[in-house]
Amino acid sequence: MPHTILWKKNGVIRKFNGTISGEEILQSNFDLQAHPKFSDLKYIINDFISVTGHTIELGHTKAYAVSDDVISESKLELKIAIVATRKDLLELAKHYESQMTNMYFDCEIFKSKESAHQWVES
Repeated sequence: MPHTILWKKNGVIRKFNGTISGEEILQSNFDLQAHPKFSDLKYIINDFISVTGHTIELGHTKAYAVSDDVISESKLELKIAIVATRKDLLELAKHYESQMTNMYFDCEIFKSKESAHQWVES
């Protein structure tokens, strides 16, 4: 899978690289949610800056939001930052954000990693 996970004290940074698929992101979400450290996370930064291509569709973003809604019932609070600069990825991120219906997870979209870090630490 073209991504790396960096575990921090209060969160996770997932850096996606190269060409990614919607299914790979969904599987990564499930793997992360099943990890024993997930319950202690305060934030996730999803860094898409290095993505050069993708096969993500709007239906995938709906699936991400639905799975996040389900897990939010037990996880409660979590900040999800999405970092992207490509127009197509920003549009997908906005669609995901609009699908988030739970009241426990906060999602914000950023064009720089620095802004995302400031937000998750605030």
